[in-house]
Amino acid sequence: MPTQVLPRSFQTTRWSLVRRANGDIDAEAVQALAALCDSYWYPIYAYIRRSGHSAHDAEDLTQGFFAKLLEKGTLAHADPAKGRLRTFLLACVRNFLHNEHERASAERRGAHLLTSFDQAWAEERFASEPADELSPDRLYQRRWALTLLEFTLQVLEQEYSADGKRELFAALRPCLGFSKDKAPNYAEIAARLGSSEVAVRTQIFRLRQRWREILFQQVSLTLDDPTSDEIKGELSELLECV
Repeated sequence: MPTQVLPRSFQTTRWSLVRRANGDIDAEAVQALAALCDSYWYPIYAYIRRSGHSAHDAEDLTQGFFAKLLEKGTLAHADPAKGRLRTFLLACVRNFLHNEHERASAERRGAHLLTSFDQAWAEERFASEPADELSPDRLYQRRWALTLLEFTLQVLEQEYSADGKRELFAALRPCLGFSKDKAPNYAEIAARLGSSEVAVRTQIFRLRQRWREILFQQVSLTLDDPTSDEIKGELSELLECV
């Protein structure tokens, strides 16, 4: 996969953000929807690409989709009681593509750009997607889950860096299980850090604990007034998508 950072910062979508976007079409409403775009544009783009559209058309359709959400007041129909926001948006993009018989001109859509769209970054990432028979729906869910995981790792790295522990994080990150390399050797890590294996095991425990806390918090922000069991259920479902 590409090693580039995510475009802008990934802002986990909240239902309160959706409610904000349901108001009058003013600057604040556009800003609220732009935050949604920043969170979801790549999973939506990947869904459209896997549905058979070219890179150029997928870019235009992705921008057009988010513009339609605001223009048509579609978000007003979003109801936390009826399901997760990511599922609601997936249904919306399905309907959008079904009804989009011919693509609007780039000039018309260009006036409604709501997010910074990096075509080269998107295509590099899309090219790295699994070459198996993942359906557009499955790819969308997978990319949403991976984007959330990538964001939590970025938050964790920023916390360690702020405490002057960037080198420690770099050494311990493979212990979170997201590396394709072989399982880390605690003795090698200890030697690299000039520490003891006991100290390294303690640091790894703390790293994993803090990562779980960040992940739990970020998932909770995607649900409306969630209980602990609901958060755990969402976490389980997301990890199955990866």
